[in-house]
Amino acid sequence: MKKFPLDKFRALYPIADRFSDEVIEAVAEAALCYLNPCGGCFEQLWQLLVAHMLKLREVEQSGDMSGIVTGATIDKVSVSLAAPPVGSSAEHWYHLTPFGTQYLALNKRCGGGGFYVGGLPERSAFRSVGGRFPRGGRPW
Repeated sequence: MKKFPLDKFRALYPIADRFSDEVIEAVAEAALCYLNPCGGCFEQLWQLLVAHMLKLREVEQSGDMSGIVTGATIDKVSVSLAAPPVGSSAEHWYHLTPFGTQYLALNKRCGGGGFYVGGLPERSAFRSVGGRFPRGGRPW
């Protein structure tokens, strides 16, 4: 397992001051399950994800995991919460903290792009495998 850069993390993210080294390293180990180890920004992504998970832990311990409150009533108790403004539940989870939002942006920038699945390799290329034009160069 790769060693988490704890000193650099403490210098960059003030939220680390509220947690012990043991807790940060345990969360960092758990965060590896969410990461793809390849890519040029792995260390930065790892730190952002750990900060995101620590912030969620802090919010949970304070007892406020309600989300964005849009309205409240005291008598007859009524609370309205905003719907998640994103497409998937994973994106909503990342958008719960500023660190998660930064993580998504950096992940998209540093190679979190898609990949080609299924089909023939010729369909994603100008020429067929082997360098020949498909159908002998005749139009489809």
